Parts: sequence; C-alpha cells; structure tokens
Amino acid sequence: MLRLMRILAGFAVCALSASALLAQSTTAPVKVNPSAVVKKAGTPPPANATKGTSIGKGKATVNTANSASDTDSIWAEKIDIDGDGNVDEAQALWDDEDKVLYYAKDGTFTCMNGGTGTGGMIVAVYAEGNVYGKPANSGWWVAEVDKDECKSQASGLVGCKFNGSGAPTACGVAVIDNKTDDITIAAVRN
Repeated sequence: MLRLMRILAGFAVCALSASALLAQSTTAPVKVNPSAVVKKAGTPPPANATKGTSIGKGKATVNTANSASDTDSIWAEKIDIDGDGNVDEAQALWDDEDKVLYYAKDGTFTCMNGGTGTGGMIVAVYAEGNVYGKPANSGWWVAEVDKDECKSQASGLVGCKFNGSGAPTACGVAVIDNKTDDITIAAVRN
C-alpha cells in the first residue's frame, strides 16, 4: 500500500510538472498593440493596390495563395502596426477569399523590457465573415527575434493571439500555418 501511494504521488508530481511546462503565457518578449490594424479589418483595399500572394520578410512571411492562380490585394501604407507610437512604412495584404487582413513591416519594435529589437513583424486580423469562423477583429501577431534580443531564449518567431478586443489570449514561440491563416503557440514555461 505504501508503495502504491509513492507511485501515485510520483504521478501527481509528473502531472503538475507537465501542466506547468504546457501552460501558455499571455505575454511575449515583444510589446505589440494591434489596435490600428484591427480598425482597418474589413475595409476595402485602396484603388492603387496591386496583386500578390505573400507578405512579410524572413521567417515573418505569410503566403495567402489558396491555389496557383489565387492572388490578393497588396499595397503600401503608413500605419503604426505595433502600437508603439511610431508610424511605420508597412505592407498590407487583404486575403479576400479568407477575409483576413495582414500588415507587415521590417524594422524596429519595442521589447517588453523597454529595449528595442529589429526584424520582421506581421499582424493579422480576421474580418467579419472569415472562413475560419474566428471572431471579427481577433487575430495574431508575430515578430522575428534574434537570440538574446528582447531577452529571447532563441532566435525565431515569437507572438500572440488576441481576441476581438485586442487582449492577448496566448503568447510564446510561434509557428505560422499558411493553410489556416493562423499561428500555433508552442508550450512555454510560466
């Protein structure tokens, strides 16, 4: 009986450790407020928009082509995509089939620790009636960081998903899924 209790106690400790490892955070090493992009969701592209199939740079790139002949509207715009108070030279892409609006920039961003980082960034917002059934104005953002930049443990993408009010719901190491116009947040330690 004592041996059974020790085994059960061992399983309980393992389960608690696993749940701590798999817990997601609601903060990321990069500070982003996507409110300016959220306000644009669902607005038609400007008349000078051209056609394209991808947006972003480096690991922070999204391909929106649903087929070989599918193109979407793309244009340049000055907008504060990360909410740091600075107007950015950004690219915008409207995925009209899936109803997702993307903005991307390559430049500086603010770290949660007050420093700055440099790299590619994408903010994606689901518009009303998107094919994924996501709440309107919800979405995600990613930023490409170097190891130790913004106190990041490794180089790669970090990001957050956010709800229709812009509040983060899950943050951490991010992987872009071009088929679902979404990101996956990897498990992080709290």
